[in-house]
Amino acid sequence: MARYYLRYLSVLIAFTCTYSVSAQEDAADLVFYGAKIYTMDEAAPWAEAVAIRGDTIVYVGSDAGVDTFVGPNTQRRDLAGKLLLPGFIDSHMHVGSTLPYLFAASLSPDMTRSEALETIAQHAQEYPDQDPLIGTGFLGAAFGPEGPTAKDLDSVVSDRAVIIFDEGFHSAWVNTVAMDAVGLTADTPDPKPGAHFYRRYPDGSPTGWLIEGEAFGWVAESLGVIDAEILDRSADEFFASMSAMGITAAFDAGMIEGDGQLFRFMGGRADEGKLPVRIVGSHYVNSERGLRTAMDDLSRLSRDYEHEFFDVEVLKVSLDGTVEAQTAYTIEPYLEPPGHRAEPLVPLDKTKEVIAAAAEQKIDVHLHAIGDGAVRMGLDLVEYARSEHPDSTSRFTICHAQVVNPADVPRFGELDVIVQSTPTWYAYDDIALAYLGEERLAHMYPLNSIAAAGGKVTLGSDFPASWIGLDGMNPVFNIEMALTRQPPGDKDYLPQPPVDERITLEQAIRGYTIDGAYQLGLEKEIGSITPGKQADMVVLNRDLFSLDAHGIHETRVVLTMVDGEIVFESP
Repeated sequence: MARYYLRYLSVLIAFTCTYSVSAQEDAADLVFYGAKIYTMDEAAPWAEAVAIRGDTIVYVGSDAGVDTFVGPNTQRRDLAGKLLLPGFIDSHMHVGSTLPYLFAASLSPDMTRSEALETIAQHAQEYPDQDPLIGTGFLGAAFGPEGPTAKDLDSVVSDRAVIIFDEGFHSAWVNTVAMDAVGLTADTPDPKPGAHFYRRYPDGSPTGWLIEGEAFGWVAESLGVIDAEILDRSADEFFASMSAMGITAAFDAGMIEGDGQLFRFMGGRADEGKLPVRIVGSHYVNSERGLRTAMDDLSRLSRDYEHEFFDVEVLKVSLDGTVEAQTAYTIEPYLEPPGHRAEPLVPLDKTKEVIAAAAEQKIDVHLHAIGDGAVRMGLDLVEYARSEHPDSTSRFTICHAQVVNPADVPRFGELDVIVQSTPTWYAYDDIALAYLGEERLAHMYPLNSIAAAGGKVTLGSDFPASWIGLDGMNPVFNIEMALTRQPPGDKDYLPQPPVDERITLEQAIRGYTIDGAYQLGLEKEIGSITPGKQADMVVLNRDLFSLDAHGIHETRVVLTMVDGEIVFESP
């Protein structure tokens, strides 16, 4: 603790001198003073005061120095020693795709079959007019080798269609009414056997468990999972939650539903000035069919949505699925089921062609990779794209990187690849242990090693793919679990190995601020508290640097500012 404030005091005078601005004719609109400001500006990481004019930071430095910017109409706010940080940037979540499900049946990965069915039955009673009935959050592994079935759902809801998405949105569970409504039968071919497919009984009839997007996406579209009437209501509630957690910017890793309806909704919100968070969107691809038109589709979206608070500039490609659904692509076969080896969701040759085209056009690329085979595939794709277009300014991110073979760890730094991760997943993973074994369990989320080898680390929630509900979106929960690799506040829980892959508080804050801004291509505008940047900031009620790591999740946001406007303030 002492070293932080010694460093703080030693640079404060130099910082004030460096960033003092000659007296301005126009005073600041707002001044925060008496704060502990962790600026994320390497030239001067600590300060006491910040002045904001309009949407821009005009001064960062000492309490004494900020007086120059105080005029008769300047609002002055004493933060009384509270911690002021750049606004949190969630580097991977699904903002748009959360909205249709905000009022869905809320399941949890730790629910048993009977608990999940009881929750769905209760939701059906509370929402008698919801058709189809929608839910999220189940864990396929909790249902045994057969997985969830339509017969299960039929036992609690048989009067209307039901579609329930798993905790990672990599599979869906439907009832018989839903299958009949869309014409899903034994004669329906698997979109891509072994990657996008339907679980079946021996006679070929579908069980009701649909694996990966090409298998369930068309079903969801046919059933009409998006209710346009509730999008506004959902957005108001969800954006308020984001602001209350200090999230000021986010990368949206895919709005898949609604055949463009979610893009239009978000674009309309941005045009109306009703987005309290900056969103960098992406075009999501997880199949060979999607790859064929990926570049044209992204080009169209980029033209249609180009707003300070919502633009679509990134190509997102899912290389594999999840360990829980047994669709994660691995170098060696699974231990359970014995000899199983999932296929990549997309073909290598066509994906190479598309990623190289993105590099040629200087488009940033975000690659979903869970298994060590998918991570290696992603690194190989980047290596190929860089060799084909060495002058490209494209930024490449591999998200999740759940299992990374040690031989691939240094390649992140060598190839200048960002690793993006979700720390609230870092509870001891007994499913990965059962399916993949101890050796690969010890290769999970090697953030510290990747950072030590020169790779950038960014953090985000992947919400709504959360194992702990809404808390999974909260940056302070993710920051704590990045430091502990244990559930929030639970010092006695077995840490997710390897323990030496825990990262420091400074690294975690970087991952949620300046490095997150870099991933989004916004490091010149946001991510640090620096004069000339946009005024995106968050005030916390406690100093993270003075806390035991296991208590960080108890920290609360006092105030959130976006573009110079206060979008949340605690009572």
